[in-house]
Amino acid sequence: MKKILLTLFISLNFYPADLDREDIKEFIKMAEATSELTEMEIITFLQNAETSERAVTARSNQPEVKATWQRYRNRYLTSSRINNGVKFLKEHEKIFDEVEKDFGVSRFYIASIIGCETNYGNYYGTYNPLDTIFTRAFEPNSKFWQKELIQLFLLSKKYKLDPKKIKSSWSGALGLGQFIPSSYNFYGVDYDGDGFIDMYNSRKDGIASVANYLKENGWQSDEKAIIQRAVNEKYQGLEDEDIIDLDFSFELNNFRTIISSKTMKSEGFDFIGDYDDISPLLVYEQGQTKLFLGFDNFRVITKYNRSSKYALAVHQLAMEISKRFDE
Repeated sequence: MKKILLTLFISLNFYPADLDREDIKEFIKMAEATSELTEMEIITFLQNAETSERAVTARSNQPEVKATWQRYRNRYLTSSRINNGVKFLKEHEKIFDEVEKDFGVSRFYIASIIGCETNYGNYYGTYNPLDTIFTRAFEPNSKFWQKELIQLFLLSKKYKLDPKKIKSSWSGALGLGQFIPSSYNFYGVDYDGDGFIDMYNSRKDGIASVANYLKENGWQSDEKAIIQRAVNEKYQGLEDEDIIDLDFSFELNNFRTIISSKTMKSEGFDFIGDYDDISPLLVYEQGQTKLFLGFDNFRVITKYNRSSKYALAVHQLAMEISKRFDE
């Protein structure tokens, strides 16, 4: 009976890679042709890969999709995360001084992202990137993740890592700032100069890499990411379902929406200021309907995580850390 249960548990959670599958054979050929990896290196990595149903389940329950804004906000805007953000900044003040000067990115946003991603390096996930990325790489429309799998192999080869033993998120994100392998390889910074980009053990590398990612994706120094504006009577008292039901010529709460304040005002919004290229966010928060306007730096944050909720949470956590830091 125990043997049957064990077999059932394994079958529900892990499926070892079948190297005789046609799609895997094609991947091996493609990876060898498009990278510096040899066929034997690719096969060696793949031999240890398993499909993870646990990662598939986690993916289908992501709070960016499932949670209301208030529940999502409560996940990140906690007293402990704010206080730990202040502590993290003060413990690594010299690094942040240098990074802010070298990359032109606010220390509060860097710390906030690290706080949201790994609770300031205290939680790197309970998965491994080999299985999680392998799982996604052989699903339909998986070219992106096949490229990430190659990047993981290249990263592992370069630094002599065993990708089965590295901790990651359910999607295979790595290190202090939770970079997918391509971002690790392209945006990672060896800030401590030891010849090894180590986002797990080097705070210098981890902090600088987050800053570099934001800079390279268009972060503008001294520019605001988000501002809040008063909600006029027409849109006061709206809760989540009411906001979803609003029908405009543009989509609310979508970072891809880029409009002018004139367009918003034509739909009945009435707030101070005229702005171009804004992404409007209307949310139900702490018992009130609130209006936020996202600018270019807001959209830069969404390149880190393709979610307006995430970017708004990062902004609000950064602001709270900043207030507490200055007290």
